[in-house]
Amino acid sequence: MLKRIALPLIATLACAGGAFKDQARDAMPSKEAISMGSPASQPQASSTSGSSTIAQNSTAGDRSQFHDLTVAVAVVFNVPTAAFLDLLRHVVEDYDPTSCDATSCTWGPGSDPLSRVDYKLVVSRDADGVSFDWALSGAVKPGTNFITFASGVATPGPQRHHGSGKFKIDFDAAANLAIFGDPAQDTQATGTMDVKSYSNVGPASLAVDFLGARDDKQPTQRNNILYTYANDTTGGGDLDFAMHNTTTGDRFSVHSRWKNDGRGRADVAGLGGGYDVKLSECWGPAPFIVTYFSALTMAPPPWGGPDSGDVSQCAYSSAAFSSSSAP
Repeated sequence: MLKRIALPLIATLACAGGAFKDQARDAMPSKEAISMGSPASQPQASSTSGSSTIAQNSTAGDRSQFHDLTVAVAVVFNVPTAAFLDLLRHVVEDYDPTSCDATSCTWGPGSDPLSRVDYKLVVSRDADGVSFDWALSGAVKPGTNFITFASGVATPGPQRHHGSGKFKIDFDAAANLAIFGDPAQDTQATGTMDVKSYSNVGPASLAVDFLGARDDKQPTQRNNILYTYANDTTGGGDLDFAMHNTTTGDRFSVHSRWKNDGRGRADVAGLGGGYDVKLSECWGPAPFIVTYFSALTMAPPPWGGPDSGDVSQCAYSSAAFSSSSAP
């Protein structure tokens, strides 16, 4: 009698675990879901680190420096985030879970034979009954001391890999795993990236706090960066970011807005080298030539410069400076 009861029960639990596995896979964030948009680009992007990025004079007729900066900011966020999300997808989709029940699944520990790190992903049903809590950890082979370096909550949307949620990556916790750069070569990513919210159900949106990020020009310096991005229904976008170099004390913020055809405007505020600066620049469609420039707060070169161009050529006629301030 016990055997007759046990067999259907085992089958029911196996089916429940299988259903949860598929639901969890579909809900996990993907690089397609979490991508910061930017105006159309050509291969002339600037670096984003350090206050020197806004130490630019601009003249109508020149190529837009702030269009290129907006594109570069998106690239700097998208490339490492996509690499991490590819790793997450590899773990959850290229392998079957090692154990499942009706409310949780565990993938690993394990990895490819040539990988130096074993990974373990645990996904469980959130208390809201809809979302999925997940945590990704790693251990250097052949060790078993697993370090949790990423975790989040994913809420599924109407389509696979479409949804909303949040997650955090602790690059400092992952340093011993050397999966985000090489500590020996001083290229290890640092700090904590907190994706406070993301959604690609309808127009895409992101809100990110990246604290303690290594400066790519001065590796001993650290930056705190706040990003807010929102797409719109016409294909344009809005990117607001603020950076504080906690080593030098320099600060700047950029609020960029653009239309579907590439026309846009950036309103920039900065404090560096003892100068407080406000700049506005508008650009046209490709090849993204400056149509208007104004230094609202004057300062010695290379900050600011004379006004040039025609504000009536701006895709957005009024300035809208960022209200964000990085800690």
